[in-house]
Amino acid sequence: MGVFEIDSDAWALIEKHARKDYPDECCGLLAVGADELSVVHGCENIQNKLHELDPVEHPRMAKTAYRMDDLQVSRILTATEDASGKLSAIYHSHIDCGAYFSEEDQKAAQFSGEPAYPGVTYLVVSVIDGKVENGKAFSWSDDSGQFDEVPLTIV
Repeated sequence: MGVFEIDSDAWALIEKHARKDYPDECCGLLAVGADELSVVHGCENIQNKLHELDPVEHPRMAKTAYRMDDLQVSRILTATEDASGKLSAIYHSHIDCGAYFSEEDQKAAQFSGEPAYPGVTYLVVSVIDGKVENGKAFSWSDDSGQFDEVPLTIV
């Protein structure tokens, strides 16, 4: 597992999104274009809508969970691949607590015990009282069979 590097402009956009969506979790995708430039795709957190429709199936609200719209994600991924780019990270924020990869995050990032998006890093941004405290990166480890923290470098 190596260092995850993100350019400062992209990181600033992720932080802005996290502050804007507070006190709900934000979520989105980070793509790298064929030109090697990072592109931030902020997505809508539909967790509150899901909870409203079926609170038994979706007991958590957007303050403690996120869910991206599958169609929105599919459109972003298709447009990224059509432009010879690739998905490099999925991000979300944690509200009024630290940046860590929770058990729920681990489950959501896996399919049958393997990464749902191989080679993709997960970024978690801690937002406390509306201010970004820090961020951390998590990548798949074959050794541990889960997503482990890796160094995050903003360049």
